[in-house]
Amino acid sequence: MRIRSTAPAAMSRRSLLTLLGAGASLAALRPAPLRAAPSVATTVKVAEGLYELAVSQASGLVHVAAVGARGANAAKIIGLDPRTLEVRATIELGEDAAFGLASNDRRGLLLATGTRSGAFKIIDVRSGSVRAKLTQGESSHLRQVVVDEARDRAFATSFGARDRPSAIWVVDTAGDRILNVITEGLEGGITGLAFDAANDRLFATALTANEIVEVSLSRNAGIRRFASGGEGSVNTAFDAASGRLFCANQRSGTLTVLNANSGELVKSIETGAGALGVTLSADGALCYVANRGAGTVSLVDTRNLTVVASLATGTHPNTVAIDRRSGLAYASNKARAQPRGPRPAAGEAPAPRPAPVEDPNGDTVSIIRL
Repeated sequence: MRIRSTAPAAMSRRSLLTLLGAGASLAALRPAPLRAAPSVATTVKVAEGLYELAVSQASGLVHVAAVGARGANAAKIIGLDPRTLEVRATIELGEDAAFGLASNDRRGLLLATGTRSGAFKIIDVRSGSVRAKLTQGESSHLRQVVVDEARDRAFATSFGARDRPSAIWVVDTAGDRILNVITEGLEGGITGLAFDAANDRLFATALTANEIVEVSLSRNAGIRRFASGGEGSVNTAFDAASGRLFCANQRSGTLTVLNANSGELVKSIETGAGALGVTLSADGALCYVANRGAGTVSLVDTRNLTVVASLATGTHPNTVAIDRRSGLAYASNKARAQPRGPRPAAGEAPAPRPAPVEDPNGDTVSIIRL
């Protein structure tokens, strides 16, 4: 059911700046500022319990993880038409829900993390079949997955709390096996990841420590830490051209921009309450921030480091994914949480679960058009 649609006027994409000379900086190659305001083109109700999105060039679809109602064992990954958001494919997962999602276009794979089950799934996107299901120990709390297509690797965070250490899984996506589990130097509740291919390193957010951890893949360890510049640092993205990190901070509602090599804070930008998902456009000119508490997606100009738009997409924006070919951005929006009944006293049966909240703006996917 389509619940919101607008008809934006035709808008031109940003033109590239010309190179000023041999000594021009990489920042000078950034496109000029937007000439027209971005807009939410369409928002569509999809399924219950939406989480992360991934655009697959192999399938030509926008895939979204839907965990379903708690206890229903009806999780799936839904493939949506990139222009209309109509359902084109469904991968049934049953009780083994996917939360984090990423695409390996070179191999035609979807890579999914099962937060509840602790399983990493490798899925053939064309056949819709789960090719491999990988596990490690009994207490893995898998969260985000990022991809290294060139070397057939994927990296997934396992959040640690209390006496459970955080970890990063290194997965061989060609051989369907876990290559390594990194635990050294990952204190502070590791949640989000960004990959720097040129230097074969990861940058991980330490949620409870409000820090960024540089992880050396050759040494299989966290080797350096620096302050994130915000509170509740949950996700990060790396721009190789500028050498900067963009970090979403939930508690402070900010996007912090940091020099990845020095750890220096370049700027802190207020985007909205509950800043959560952070994604760079294909050309690195825009940073999209999903503000879960504010119900908006902010678009930040990475050249001027200013918010150029904050768009209402749905109840709880969670993740933004970019179609590298069309330039369209897609946001997943979670619904308001189902209320929980009072905790039963010892020996008492639990009370019936309250009826689900009716939320017309939740469990939706939105298209953001420039």
